[in-house]
Amino acid sequence: MKLLLSTLIAFPTIALAGGPYSQATVIPWKPKNATSVDVSTVVNGTYYLSDRTNGIVHIVDLSTSTETGSISGFVGAHIVNGSLDKPTSGPAGMLGIPGRNELYVGDGDGSVKVIDLSTNKIVDKIQLDIKKRADEMAFDAKRNLAIVTGPDDDIASIWFISVTDRKIVGNLTFPNATNGVEKPAWNPTDGLLYLSVPETDANPGGEIDVIDPSTFKVTKILPVSECSSHGIAFGQSQQLLLACSQDSILAYNVAHTLIMNVTTGNITATINGVGGGDGVVYNPTTNYFYVADYQDQANGSKTGAPDPKLAIIDAGTGTLVQTIVTDNITAQSVAVDPTSNKLIVPIAAKGIVIYDLSNSTTPSGTPSGTPSVSGNAPAATTSSSGATRSGFVSIFALIGAAIVAGTLWV
Repeated sequence: MKLLLSTLIAFPTIALAGGPYSQATVIPWKPKNATSVDVSTVVNGTYYLSDRTNGIVHIVDLSTSTETGSISGFVGAHIVNGSLDKPTSGPAGMLGIPGRNELYVGDGDGSVKVIDLSTNKIVDKIQLDIKKRADEMAFDAKRNLAIVTGPDDDIASIWFISVTDRKIVGNLTFPNATNGVEKPAWNPTDGLLYLSVPETDANPGGEIDVIDPSTFKVTKILPVSECSSHGIAFGQSQQLLLACSQDSILAYNVAHTLIMNVTTGNITATINGVGGGDGVVYNPTTNYFYVADYQDQANGSKTGAPDPKLAIIDAGTGTLVQTIVTDNITAQSVAVDPTSNKLIVPIAAKGIVIYDLSNSTTPSGTPSGTPSVSGNAPAATTSSSGATRSGFVSIFALIGAAIVAGTLWV
């Protein structure tokens, strides 16, 4: 007799070898090894990386996997008491401007440098009213606005810049943010801006502030527990991934990544065992999130040894697909090319490392909808050389998703 199951059943995991990504190319650092980088992005098949150590933006042609040049003119590494001071060094955050062949790059002097990508030269400087770096950015396609954070001044702020005339049209301050602000993300579904705020007096575990870019005002606050998110990225529809930072490990002994439905503020998936996150990117071609968990710690413990990794998460099911061993020095940044599906991570001991989608593994989730299963099974793990080290993927997460949907007969 067949029985239609309509509730979620817990299943054991089965060990599977390998993962969808493997190392393809390593581009050595130049002119010297980098020990401090920031944001990276891909624009029209070209990879750009902010390198504070060398004071440049690297340019890599992904079709040939070669570095073709660099962009200079940034403040570079600012040394304070013998160490690089991130808040006053640059380049930092960056943003490709759609339809304009321009790259906005934040610098350690509180300015945004405008790069003409046809010449790879700085053609303009937009000075914000801040003393430290201009950092994380987002683009509002409805209003043609670049949104830039000023996270490190005494009062954190964000700035709205019209990309048509490169003029500042508004700003917003966050006096209640007790640990700065992090990544903004624009939501094309509702036209609103979502800002990662790691900590406030009211929400010590962090919050997502919802901002109307037409009025420059916060319209809603979505509290988050035990996360202190840094990077955030939208997947399909109202699905927002939060990269919970090392602060959540140190404060709560918790290493996890969260997916939120921003309509309700509810957490729809919790991916355990991957935390200490910073950079996040979503690839609509694979329906994967990629999270730079470079400050993860063993067992999610504040006393655990460093356990840096890159986590690949299926957005359709909210499950962990693969982890790749990285480092806790420069691997805070991650970028992906949605055309070639190449994945790029800077590794201090190697250089700019490119990973390819190496087999026929396809995402288990569908592009539409939100994750229905909490992904807490360990994933296949590969070393930074690309060879399989050890790992597990929960094959039954896929069965669980089908059961939740009421589509599986047993």
